[in-house]
Amino acid sequence: MASLINQAAWQPKARTRSLQVGPGPTPSPNEHEIVIKVAYAAVNPTDWKMQDTPYFELEYPFIWGTDVAGTIVQLGSEVTQFKVGQRVIGHCDSLLTRKVTNAGFQLYTTVREILVAEIPDSLPLANAAVLPLSVSTAASALYVQLDLPFPSLSPKSTGKRIVIWGGSSSVGSSAIQLAVASGLEVVATASQANHDLVRSLGASQVFDHRAPSVIDQMASVLQPGDYVVDCIGSPDTQAKCGELVGRIGGGTLPVMLWPQGGLPQNVRAVFVNGLDPGMVNLDVGNAVWRKFIPEALAAGKFQAKPDPRIVPGGLEKVQEGIDMLRQGVSAQKIVIEISRSE
Repeated sequence: MASLINQAAWQPKARTRSLQVGPGPTPSPNEHEIVIKVAYAAVNPTDWKMQDTPYFELEYPFIWGTDVAGTIVQLGSEVTQFKVGQRVIGHCDSLLTRKVTNAGFQLYTTVREILVAEIPDSLPLANAAVLPLSVSTAASALYVQLDLPFPSLSPKSTGKRIVIWGGSSSVGSSAIQLAVASGLEVVATASQANHDLVRSLGASQVFDHRAPSVIDQMASVLQPGDYVVDCIGSPDTQAKCGELVGRIGGGTLPVMLWPQGGLPQNVRAVFVNGLDPGMVNLDVGNAVWRKFIPEALAAGKFQAKPDPRIVPGGLEKVQEGIDMLRQGVSAQKIVIEISRSE
């Protein structure tokens, strides 16, 4: 096929808050990659954190972006599960590969097949764009770090409860739904305004994370062997989740921030790598991305939450979206309209 004419929002150098829109890399998928024309791309905390204080060295100019929704335009030679024209979501992993072709903030991105999922026609692309990184991160916490049963449309009860701290967050929204689909009863935290949202995702009990007695309240409904996941990733939430795990006998605590220390001796905090399902634990990627997510979305048993806060205007608006998230949002995800596809 003819070469695709690409455009991208480039980070010209480290530690600058000014993306530059210009010609993007020409997609050339390997045998297991898929080229997606991006309709919408979501903004994640990683984008502004990498812009302000990179976790590691990169060669610049670079392109950010991990969450995309759009239409397949090209397939690698060994890709058999998908076809050109399908509506899909994709988890872009340029921070792993260090290749700008694998980034999300561009008109055409190249994504590994294991991190692509078909979406039903009933799900708007803008809503679908909130899912990729949150699904991968939640899956890593639940199935890599905690070794829970893989999700199913007809789960069997495990008799266990799991605390999802930050239930209305992007990762928390996916974690609640995956945990329920794995046969666990979910206990979550959220601000009072978001309790109904969190219950609609499947949480049986919701506690106000601001309540002074929240640890006591939650510990009273848990037993040794139950689980806790910190989906917020701040020093404060890590400390509170660590205290809660310690109160119920100890165990593994998946966290979204590097372990800070100072936790009870019976608590082992482990950092959750959202790239894991497509990088190391491919059985998790296959179980979640290839099997469960497409089936659950089609059956109406998985919601694309939180709702998107759409920023129209194309690639020129990516920096604006990053700045908006840097200032903070609640129960929403910033989604940039990259191109008009529906």
